[in-house]
Amino acid sequence: MRLLVVGGGIAGLAAAWEAIARPGTEVVLVEADDRLGGKLHTESVDGFLIEHGPDSFVSYRPAAAQLAREVRLGDELIGTSGSRQVYLRSGDKLRPIPAGMGMVLPTRLLPFATTGILSVGAKLRAGLDLMLPRQLGTDDVAIGAFLRRRLGGGIVTGFADPMVGGIYGASVDELSLDAVLPSLRSDEAAHRSLILASLASGRKARAARRASGTRGPGSPFQTLRGGLGSLVDAVADRLTTAGAEVRTGVSVRSLTPTEGGGAHAELSDGTVVEADAVVLAGGVRSSAELLAEVAPSAAAALADVPLATSNVINLGYRASAFPVPVTTHGWLEAQAAPISGVTVSSAKWAGRAEGDQVLIRAFVPERLGPIATADTDELLATVIAHVGTVLGATGAPFLTRLTRWTSVMPKYTVGHLDRIATAEAALAELPSWRIAGSALRGVGVPDCIADGRRQAAAALDAATTPTSQATPARETAAGVRVDS
Repeated sequence: MRLLVVGGGIAGLAAAWEAIARPGTEVVLVEADDRLGGKLHTESVDGFLIEHGPDSFVSYRPAAAQLAREVRLGDELIGTSGSRQVYLRSGDKLRPIPAGMGMVLPTRLLPFATTGILSVGAKLRAGLDLMLPRQLGTDDVAIGAFLRRRLGGGIVTGFADPMVGGIYGASVDELSLDAVLPSLRSDEAAHRSLILASLASGRKARAARRASGTRGPGSPFQTLRGGLGSLVDAVADRLTTAGAEVRTGVSVRSLTPTEGGGAHAELSDGTVVEADAVVLAGGVRSSAELLAEVAPSAAAALADVPLATSNVINLGYRASAFPVPVTTHGWLEAQAAPISGVTVSSAKWAGRAEGDQVLIRAFVPERLGPIATADTDELLATVIAHVGTVLGATGAPFLTRLTRWTSVMPKYTVGHLDRIATAEAALAELPSWRIAGSALRGVGVPDCIADGRRQAAAALDAATTPTSQATPARETAAGVRVDS
């Protein structure tokens, strides 16, 4: 049994890792770029450990930590350093995120009522949620539109857009409720009021902690001592040792089905790969191109997933450039600014800066407007000036790194789940062909890892199932075959 994995980002690497563990399974992974890892890219330079993409993952989704342990990096897992100090910047001030505040809703009433992030009027408007009837119908809606109806605009600009938009690289006015925050739908259905639902959830969590004798929640984030790039290196090394064929600088020119439901792949270097199953993990544009003739409906649905541009700027300073030590883990912008937020890597993670150095990461997503596509000199100057003003810097950074992620950040806009369902239904006749990656079922590192592994398992299971035992297909009203 041979699995072809197209794409060497973390989803593709996870798919290959899942497959190589199966006795008798061969794996061929091809990556068009000259390096593996996709958005996971770590650089060590001048005493800094720099992350050009994601720098961590949430511990309550275990797939990333589990993979790290499987490739013998368990001892390298670390949590955040010091006390967790995270702020929202509003009214030109860095204000602590209220205790018990989620991405959208408070789980404790007093800290929310006393925060300076929202005006008195905005808090009173949010309180109207306690009396409003249910608002949702059956259709998907934008998170921003729903929250404005229930809680008012203050919650959107003060909390939801900085926090949710910061993760997904898009405004909550275009992000899908059902794809990004489906819990809001279930909360309204169960409690009518979102605030009542969130407060009830907080009471339940606190009661559980008291019963177990545990302390309040700390930071949910973890990373690896050597950066997330070390996970890429470890998985790739273990794959090669296990006999997988891992090729970089090679793309797939065409992909056609074989008589048994496998795949015939012609590569850019002129070689051919015959596979029993395939996982497409090279991004939705790549997958759409490869599926254009084989499954045009799937290709069209994938092509409809919008992709945004984002920039990551790493700035290396001497500690003496700041009047007081920079101990905060960072902040998000809840007001107009040329950045969406900042992570102080040297304060948040051990081993990110040597000696008296300070490492800061700033983010400039496309949703902020023209600054995201400004030339390098203008972009860096603007970001350095803004960060310096907020932190009171008296000196300039001696190291700068700008990474532009151009049209690769998937946006889960309204109707996202329908697009993915359409793509999957259109591939029902090729059950050993699967699609994985951040543009489909979750943008976080654990989401991508779990999805890659799940799709590899499903593709191989389908390839080993005799046709006569396959689940019969049915047709939707649109005439697309889907598994029953």
